[in-house]
Amino acid sequence: MFTYVELFAGIGGFRSALDQLGGVCVFASEIDKFATISYRAMYDGAPELHGDITKIDAKDVPEHDLLVGGFPCQAFSVAGQRKGFEDTRGTLFFEIARIARAKRPKLMFLENVKGLLSHDKGRTLDVMVQTLNDIGYAVDFSILNSKFYGVPQSRERVFIVCSRDVEPEAWSIEGNGVLAKAKRRLQAMGARTFNFDWPKNGEVMTRLRDILEPEVDEKYYLSPDKTLKLSEEISSKSDSVRVVGRLAEVNGHDICKRVYSAESVAPTIPTGSSGNTTPKILQRPRGRNSSGRVYDVAPTLTTSAYEHNNYVLEKFTVIQKTHSTTTTVKYDETGTLQAARLDKVPQVVTESTSRYRIRKLTPRECWRLQGFTDDQFDKARSAGVSDSQLYKQAGNAVTVNVTHAIAQRLVPMIKSQEEVTEWVV
Repeated sequence: MFTYVELFAGIGGFRSALDQLGGVCVFASEIDKFATISYRAMYDGAPELHGDITKIDAKDVPEHDLLVGGFPCQAFSVAGQRKGFEDTRGTLFFEIARIARAKRPKLMFLENVKGLLSHDKGRTLDVMVQTLNDIGYAVDFSILNSKFYGVPQSRERVFIVCSRDVEPEAWSIEGNGVLAKAKRRLQAMGARTFNFDWPKNGEVMTRLRDILEPEVDEKYYLSPDKTLKLSEEISSKSDSVRVVGRLAEVNGHDICKRVYSAESVAPTIPTGSSGNTTPKILQRPRGRNSSGRVYDVAPTLTTSAYEHNNYVLEKFTVIQKTHSTTTTVKYDETGTLQAARLDKVPQVVTESTSRYRIRKLTPRECWRLQGFTDDQFDKARSAGVSDSQLYKQAGNAVTVNVTHAIAQRLVPMIKSQEEVTEWVV
């Protein structure tokens, strides 16, 4: 058994994994009122859940072994000489550092967007690592993609592991990508680092069809009164995400016009909150079942992935023109997806209105894409949380499968550090 604190808890993407591994949450913090409704419903009332962390005194946070949380990427106002911890004041990362400095947990496990590595020309990450070093932690970080951990969503995130008692060691750095460049820069600055045993990527085995509900309410289907032309013939991308065409009449960035194969992995669910960005999928009606079946992989979830956008093609197959040489598709009347710049959720198109229908992914399906169970979803919905909020909560969450894979390697470090502490005493 080990104890942990979950900051910026959302709907418990860390907690769902840590509880499976014997963890006990002694304190959690979340400011969004709808997320707290879901959280309390999912975790037996969660009496340990508190509100705005900026208003909580560190002395009121219980002692704990592990501090976890996903936090926004914010620039630090640094002029001249870097001061580490003091430079982070006014940001939400400061709250993590503040609690960690006061309570001194053995380990920290944090999550952020991939863009953190290059944010503000790398200065944001530099200040963070220096701050973590200053309060007593050696640091390692890596980029993991959810698609390799059992969910059909291409979602790259940075995960940071911090240890108070590990023996510092230089990073083993390979390649020349954004991760390698960030590590080389920090190593040259003299950062206190160690090599965490990160989980290895597996095969992409899960497809969107594996998480789809067999029957969904008619309200999730797009209205037939608007159609779009498919302006480009099918083109495919290797690996997990395939673009099979584009919608000519969709406004906005090209990524909003893309059509994805049903046999690919979905793009990331966005983390915005426009309310018009729910992924959509293509279905082929069969027999008397006008809803049909879907064979596809979901795009990455965003917090603005609720309600509209993002179509997925049932099969990777050549789209056939109708006699009028145009392929018409149903399109949601509420508009196109407004996703975060790095996490735009594209739209996916149908073969023809006579053979396919397009619908949004349901909130339940979006939660499945993030590794949450149907039981957890049912508890949140039964608590009265709306579809829009359920979509948003899925997009904001950290993927449970990924946190579980990392935590499996992290939790044994808690026990080993306890043994070292006992021996030293």
